Amino acid sequence: MSILFTQNFDIIQEKEEEYGEFIAQTYVPQMNAMGLASVGGYYVEIGFGPRVIGVHASRSLDELSRVLTSKEYKELALGLKSFVYNYRNAAMEPLGKIKQEEYTIQKNVWKLNQYYDLRPGMKEAYKDFIINEHLPAMSRIDYVEVTGGWNVILGGVSEIIAEFTVKDPIDIGRLMNNEDFRTITLKLRNRYIRNYASRVLRCTERFDEPRWFRL
Repeated sequence: MSILFTQNFDIIQEKEEEYGEFIAQTYVPQMNAMGLASVGGYYVEIGFGPRVIGVHASRSLDELSRVLTSKEYKELALGLKSFVYNYRNAAMEPLGKIKQEEYTIQKNVWKLNQYYDLRPGMKEAYKDFIINEHLPAMSRIDYVEVTGGWNVILGGVSEIIAEFTVKDPIDIGRLMNNEDFRTITLKLRNRYIRNYASRVLRCTERFDEPRWFRL
């Protein structure tokens, strides 16, 4: 099971080149060496900022806690913050079908992420809705994959993140206009959740390649 650690920020204007060199030569190698594997980089095309998202995976919450409280990580994070602003982070545990799987790098994909909080007292009803209505409805849409759901346990802007993946940005528009998707999302919002927001993300370079987050 993967625990995700995400970092969200904007790059300081005129520091893009230095930032790119720091990421490729220092940040990514040291994060990997500490046990936080770099598994994704995204740029927010539509939705709330900050605009850059980095995703790292840990094998357990204990391991993530060990890394984040280490002197080495704190020094590395300070180095990153000299090139970025609007910095935020979050730790997330998987829900649903990806709970027993490793989260791996995905290249050349686009994502529609939904962010929301559960209404009070709706935990069990929400779970039943997702299993018996939401996932079956999404399975009828053959150009989108329900990559999974995430419970935000530290930081972030919401309690839950739902993650959908497509291969082509055109499919984002198709999904937003799909009757099954619109109906099931409306029911989700009206009955089970509150504080809903969404973002469209474009996959950037892999973390272990030299152009991580070079847009």
